[in-house]
Amino acid sequence: MAGYIVQQTLNGLVLAAVYALLAVAFALVHAITRRIVFTLGDLATYGAFYAVLAALFASLIDYADLGQLIIAFALAVIGTAALGLVVNRVMVAPLQGKPSQALMIASIGLSIVVAETLRLTSGGRDQWLPPYFPGAGIGFILDGYAVRTSAMALVAFGLAVALCLALLAFMRWTPAGRWWRAVSEDAGLAALCGIDPARVTGLTFLAAGGFAAAAGFILAVRYSGVTFSMGLMLALKGLFAGIIGGFGTLSGAIAGAVLLAALETAWQAAFDINYRDVAVFGVIILVLVLRPDGLIGRPLRIDQPDHVR
Repeated sequence: MAGYIVQQTLNGLVLAAVYALLAVAFALVHAITRRIVFTLGDLATYGAFYAVLAALFASLIDYADLGQLIIAFALAVIGTAALGLVVNRVMVAPLQGKPSQALMIASIGLSIVVAETLRLTSGGRDQWLPPYFPGAGIGFILDGYAVRTSAMALVAFGLAVALCLALLAFMRWTPAGRWWRAVSEDAGLAALCGIDPARVTGLTFLAAGGFAAAAGFILAVRYSGVTFSMGLMLALKGLFAGIIGGFGTLSGAIAGAVLLAALETAWQAAFDINYRDVAVFGVIILVLVLRPDGLIGRPLRIDQPDHVR
């Protein structure tokens, strides 16, 4: 029994990594805009496609597996972060501060544009990669049960942990992090103190695009394939992870992602996997009914957003 539990815990590491990176991207953007930007799910898909193409290109010029992964990660993050800046310039900047939900609606439209562009450019086909480091990983026997996880699963989880810890440290100890916290608290007051909210918003979308790309990269190299249509589900999972943890806080987003991954892994280990999303989203609804501000969140106001902890 102990071996089975350990195996399922290891299986959930990749899910936790992907959801944490997506939830952080949503939390970064929501703290500044006070709106939900669904486009982040399709930015993760874009990053996954970018990673696949970069890895295939690196394989053609005979790079080893590690070299392919480094090139794929770097190009996916750079390309998707740049797209995040474009999203800010063409959609967010003109609509930010408007009292309506125009920004959220526009983000849904832009998500469709990105998804359809990926569909047309890929011919509607899934994109595949050969498995990396096949056979590598860790394995042992626990209570008569063979426990095993792949090297790529450990790399994915380690990458997510490193990125999240680096972001939390960056937000706490650097001037740019203090600027982000100030603008998330009160953009008008931050401007009076000499901080440029427009610049901070641009840097926020740059970072959010990079984190979304990292999530897409993990999906691409861990599962060896991506599809153009996965953006909506990624957006919902990242969004709900952030909400149940406590939207508006980076630590809450990470905690919510771990909880969401644990719920999914536990359900598919014990029950019919076809009902996994039904059960998980049902639990999320129950959590929000009991704690509308999330598990570790504080009450949010439109003029007084929460900030990183």
